[in-house]
Amino acid sequence: MSMERLTSYSRFRILLAFLSAGLLLPAAALPQSKPAANVNRDGAISAEFQKHVADYMNLRKKAEAGIAVPKGTGSPEKITGYQHQLGDAIRAARPQAAQGEIFTPAVTELFRRLVFSSLNGPDGTKIRKSYQRAEPIHGVRLEVNQAYPDGLPLQSMPPSLLLNLPHLPKELEYRFVDHELVLRDIASNLVIDLIPELTPPDQSSSKKK
Repeated sequence: MSMERLTSYSRFRILLAFLSAGLLLPAAALPQSKPAANVNRDGAISAEFQKHVADYMNLRKKAEAGIAVPKGTGSPEKITGYQHQLGDAIRAARPQAAQGEIFTPAVTELFRRLVFSSLNGPDGTKIRKSYQRAEPIHGVRLEVNQAYPDGLPLQSMPPSLLLNLPHLPKELEYRFVDHELVLRDIASNLVIDLIPELTPPDQSSSKKK
């Protein structure tokens, strides 16, 4: 064996030794960057939220069984009657429901960051103007399993803000009520969960100062 081939062979053996000892790591084994880790964590938290929502929807489906749904537009009395029946059935199915059941601490933290990011991003001004046009609600505090009060306006959610929040099934919606982000069951008119003291769009500018 020539000296040149021997040298190449030796280098190859040294490389194998380094790989065996774990001293040379492939790119996939290198530590993940912080942004990638945050994205993965947020994805896991969002999946946790979706799981809690799915659990609620399963409970809701069972509560709804046996309750006649008004056909077509129906009369106001029939619609109100259905709303009350469904609301009572859902309350009975989750009598111990409390704030934080769906918006867990981790989910709440994620929503706070998503709302803050939206309000301080490129669409922040548009979101705040949209919110102001809808006449924000002030001085109201809601509770889980409470019916959304009659006569209280349903505060429209700015579309640009909704795009940044986790998607909901058609039966549920987000609403801002003063400093609370409310998760509302539309047909039953129930407050399913809420995040208290979440900065609404009209307060975001003062938070930045």
